[in-house]
Order: sequence, then structure tokens, then C-alpha cells
Amino acid sequence: MERERTSWENALSELVAETHACQRMYGTLVQSDRYPTWLSYFKKRHFEEVDFEKILTDEYYAVTERKIARMAHIEHPIFESLENQLLEKNLSDKEINLLITSKEEALILKYQNLLAFGSLPKTTSALLQSQAEDLNSTLQNLRMDYNTKYKSGPIKSQ
Repeated sequence: MERERTSWENALSELVAETHACQRMYGTLVQSDRYPTWLSYFKKRHFEEVDFEKILTDEYYAVTERKIARMAHIEHPIFESLENQLLEKNLSDKEINLLITSKEEALILKYQNLLAFGSLPKTTSALLQSQAEDLNSTLQNLRMDYNTKYKSGPIKSQ
């Protein structure tokens, strides 16, 4: 039981670090102004992740009675390669959508893996579930945009 608690505490700490990396990445993309058609999405996700990070940090403290001493070291943050690709390459909107979709899926998987712990406190579980649902909604919108624009093509009026 103690081993599982340590495992989910570590996983929660890593999720806080991922949300921090994610909000920093989206903030960088907002400042770069490289992809104006994506600017509102980048802003929305940046501020959403700022909120998520604060909430998760507070929850970590509430359940462990410890502050996160420093951000957990993540060897390969989910969004790091996306940031590099978006800043170093000139990508189409279609390519951006596919890249962001894959990274958002990976972030949701982190939430799902954490939610799989049976000994997670109910409030922590509810909080994580709520954030995962928000992320899933965002992901579904990305997929819908992709399908509307690139799979079915433009809607033709007669």
C-alpha cells in the first residue's frame, strides 16, 4: 500500500512537471507569433495549463503535506519536441494539427495512468478526471477541425 502511494505521488509530481512544461511551451509559441492562425489555441492552452499546474500543485500539497521541492525531472517532456518543431520548421496547419493532437493524446494518457491507481484519494481522482475531460474535449475539437478541413474537404454549396 505504501509503495503504491509513493508511486502515485511520484506520478502526480511528474504530471505537475508536464503541465509546467506544457504551459511554458504554449507561452513560448504565443510570444513567437509564428503561427497566427493558431494563436488563439496557443493562448487558450497556455492559460488552461497555468490553471491546471496551480491546481495540481495545491492538490499535491493537500494529499502529501509536502510542497513540490522542485519540478520533477522529466527526461523527455511530452511537448518539448513539439516546441522545437514549431519554432524550427515551417509547418502547415495540417501538420501542426497532427503534431498537437499526438502530444495532447500523450498528455491525456499520463492522466489516465495516474487515475488507474486504486489508492488515489477521491478528491484527487475527481480533480484529475475533470482536467482529463477538459483535455479530451480540446482533443476532440482538434480532431473535428482536422476531419472537417482535411478529410472531407471544403463544404461545397450548390
